[in-house]
Amino acid sequence: MRVYHDQDADMNLLAGRRIGVIGYGNQGRAQALNLRDSGLEVIVGNQEDEYAQQARADGFTVLPLAQAAAQADILLLLIPDEVMPQVFEQEIAPHLSGKVLAFASGYNVAFGFITPPPDVDVVLVAPRMIGAGVRDLYLAGCGFPSFIGVAQDVSGRAKEIALALARGIGSTRAGVVEVTFAQEAELDLFTEQCFGPAFGHVLTTAVDLLLEEGYPPEAVLLELYMSGELSYTLGKIAELGMVEQGALHSRTSQYGSMSRGMRFLLPELRARMRQGLEEIRSGQFAREWAAEQAAGCPTLAALKEAARSLPLYELERELRQALGSVPTYRPAPAARGASLPAVSTGRRWAWLRRLWPRRSRAPDSAALGAAQMETVLRRFLARAAGDPALRAFSRGRQLTTHYVLKDVGLEFTMRFQDGSVAAGLGPPDGPAEVRLETTGEVLDGMFTGRINALRAAMSGQLSFSGEARLAMSVQQVQDDLCRLYRAAREETLA
Repeated sequence: MRVYHDQDADMNLLAGRRIGVIGYGNQGRAQALNLRDSGLEVIVGNQEDEYAQQARADGFTVLPLAQAAAQADILLLLIPDEVMPQVFEQEIAPHLSGKVLAFASGYNVAFGFITPPPDVDVVLVAPRMIGAGVRDLYLAGCGFPSFIGVAQDVSGRAKEIALALARGIGSTRAGVVEVTFAQEAELDLFTEQCFGPAFGHVLTTAVDLLLEEGYPPEAVLLELYMSGELSYTLGKIAELGMVEQGALHSRTSQYGSMSRGMRFLLPELRARMRQGLEEIRSGQFAREWAAEQAAGCPTLAALKEAARSLPLYELERELRQALGSVPTYRPAPAARGASLPAVSTGRRWAWLRRLWPRRSRAPDSAALGAAQMETVLRRFLARAAGDPALRAFSRGRQLTTHYVLKDVGLEFTMRFQDGSVAAGLGPPDGPAEVRLETTGEVLDGMFTGRINALRAAMSGQLSFSGEARLAMSVQQVQDDLCRLYRAAREETLA
């Protein structure tokens, strides 16, 4: 294991070279300030906006992107990944000959959206810290970890230049690790798409269960994460390690965590994470995200709207207002006699009734039995095959959706292909682009308007595999599916 520190980096390699920071957002501002405070010459390339104004207020010379690229010897590309290819091609590439091109993310190079010219050094200096932390930790003298890497070494000293840049921003104080551009991009995406969502669903499942069991919502949210204890514990895990941080907790906590933790060693979790990693490595996600951006990001907008519609979103907002502030990293101990802002019992349970109604364990009196559900689905699918609205939706598409109702042992398929709709009970003839798994009760609730489909997915009542954009596209005809299903249901129950 090799970790690079200050003594491994030679700042003299940067002496007499002008560094151009392209983009003055969160990372751009932090890195530009750190490099200047390390004694280096820095100019800023940015379009005319509030970020350019901030850079001038910070004392930097601010130039148009192309001009900054022409005048700098070393270019740090610190603009968002999604706009970088176009900016690179139009503003940066014509001015690169013989220079050093530094990226803070391996994404565009790893997945082929940017191909640097062959006569430049191409390096990676990727802080494992948000922009505000990059600056704050530099000023504190302790630094932050980074990844470095080399994609092209024309000068023969590209790695040394990357290390010097890492030292200039303060990262070698904490430690720097060498990776490839692809490894940086894949690890970053894996954290965002696999580890983060898995952790998030564990959290929301815990919240949902405890509220369903009648625990006060403000107590649930504080206990699980809003007190700041969780973020403090994560910091201690980074400092001491997963095992040794346990000594900071009671022996009851240690025994309970370690003896019960094995219950959550779920083989399916590993398989899902591997699937996510393969989507990343193959470039499938990169292609999907490029197509989503080209379409104007409708899926992202729908997912954000769905997330904000979840009861937890409003619960968090109300609790933050009641608390006045929420601790983040190191919550200060409360003064003797201090207490949370008073929340009346009536108001507390009003939150629960209004935002997260307790679900009855008894079956709904209107719930369909397995035989009734099968009849409803047969009639629904027959109507869907000839529906003009669904046929219009299917024009120019090739999309197969496979629904699995695990509690009643039923499954059905709908295929939208070039203006036609094929629908029937049973699995598809071949692989489906989208597979949705839920219960008959949830599907019935979704198609009768009692359950929001996006909310069901976000809360774990409905799971899907396949491309998110394709799954979300079916929402365009959700009202039509509901119309057809309700008609079939009413006919069956008449």
